[in-house]
Amino acid sequence: MAISDMSNQLMIMLISGAGGLVLNMVNLWEDSKKPKIERLPKDFLYWVFFIFWPIAGAGLALLYVLDGSSLRPLLAFSVGLSAPATIQAMVSKASSTSIPANAEQ
Repeated sequence: MAISDMSNQLMIMLISGAGGLVLNMVNLWEDSKKPKIERLPKDFLYWVFFIFWPIAGAGLALLYVLDGSSLRPLLAFSVGLSAPATIQAMVSKASSTSIPANAEQ
């Protein structure tokens, strides 16, 4: 793999991660407009996911690139923004699919 390809992949991952971070910041901003009693608790688990979603967005963009898709910066940013919904849909689909009892293992 050429260095320019690697730097392009890294740039796409960073842009996608920035999309995930922007989503987190919008959620924080929306939460700050609520009365204090209605705000989400900012506990340890909250901050774990605050860090996880941008990383997940970058990872999802990398999967697209490794699969042969050509992501432009705006699309990479959109992948980062939509990563939570995309991953949630994938997980719920996988968990709702049952494996037949006689399937080979």
